[in-house]
Amino acid sequence: MNQQTVPETTRLSFASAFLGFQHMLASFGGILTAPLIIALGMGLSIQETSYLVTSALVVSGLATFIQILRVGPIGSGLLSIQGTSFAFVGPFIYAYETMAQNLLPSEALGVLFGSAATCAAIVFVLSYFVRSLRTIITKNVSGTTLILIGISLLVITLENIRQEYQAMGTHGWQVGLIAATVFVSVLVCSYSRLHILKITSVAIGLMVGLIIALILGLVDWTLLENANAIFVLEPFRHSWRLDWTVVLLLFPIFLVSATESIGDFTATNALSNYAYGDTAFWTRIRGGLMGDALNSFLASVFCTFPNTTFSQNNGVIRLTGAYQPTIGLYAAGFLVLLGSIPVISALFQAIPSVAVYGATLLLFIMVTVAGIQLVLSGGFDVRSALIVSLSVAGGYFLAEWSPQFKGLPQALQAVLGFPVSTGAFLAVLLEVSLPLREQGK
Repeated sequence: MNQQTVPETTRLSFASAFLGFQHMLASFGGILTAPLIIALGMGLSIQETSYLVTSALVVSGLATFIQILRVGPIGSGLLSIQGTSFAFVGPFIYAYETMAQNLLPSEALGVLFGSAATCAAIVFVLSYFVRSLRTIITKNVSGTTLILIGISLLVITLENIRQEYQAMGTHGWQVGLIAATVFVSVLVCSYSRLHILKITSVAIGLMVGLIIALILGLVDWTLLENANAIFVLEPFRHSWRLDWTVVLLLFPIFLVSATESIGDFTATNALSNYAYGDTAFWTRIRGGLMGDALNSFLASVFCTFPNTTFSQNNGVIRLTGAYQPTIGLYAAGFLVLLGSIPVISALFQAIPSVAVYGATLLLFIMVTVAGIQLVLSGGFDVRSALIVSLSVAGGYFLAEWSPQFKGLPQALQAVLGFPVSTGAFLAVLLEVSLPLREQGK
């Protein structure tokens, strides 16, 4: 009896596909959770929320293809998975709320996507000057912005949980039970010795929340029952409009997101056994930032939120030791495939919002801690302490008191009213103006 053997190339394809599936799992929860939180914060309709969440998944897959395959100078060529960044949650919700009183939802979304596309185009140009960018957006600036993002999102999330609790009346304990259980589940998985639990902690926590909600009878299957057979992207679903006030709100977050991506690309470069600091290294970094910018522009075209490189996939590379870009192409294919099946995102949307808040509560605490750690890693001294403390305090002071300043233009009040953008501008200003202390003095 002849023994049939599987060709080596086939075995390699199976292995790459399996590893790609792991990378998809590591990013899946984050890709869907960020746009869902933004949509919930904006109070959008079920149909609009469904489109935003599903399109985020498909665009992340397409963006990953661009990032890995390299189109001319665009793309890092590394195993880098793309997705919606949590850094944009607060700015998008705040910008939408400032416009919601005067514009229809579709018009406000058109302003957001048009302004985000403008920010992405500017970052694309700035990517050519990546080395200079790092001298301005330093660890103090990035750390300060992350701290402000984390704090603002924590406040928003806790307020959302409080509102859910009050809305449930005498059954408010169910809200507390779901949020606390999901929070603990994500926390336990994040600190588990099993790496697969770490990288899928958000998805596991949300599934735990869904199970508890099912037991309590709090799951609404309406969207799942009415889901279409296939999802198709709609370019310019909302007509673009440009608002420079919104650009000023979003642009600091784009810059900080770019510097975070530099760190992610540097880590992936090292894990891929490439040299650091040579011409090829900076070509990859520049191409990666250009890829991020182009992908964020495409996200606006298809009316979803900006894309950035996901850091958790470096954890998968460390775990498996496999860094071949082909693996990322399989992950991208899985993202596009799952996004094309509306039932997948509909199932995700069936998870009660309080379960999402419970999971993200821990994530936003980790964002704040990451900002503090980033500042400390730069050699924390008196100068750093001044920059960070004055920027954080100044951002919140101006946000609190800007409505009291009579005569300020409405656009300026809108910018000053968001502490993250204001604090980031203050950090850049202080970083540039405060002299560096010479060594030995």
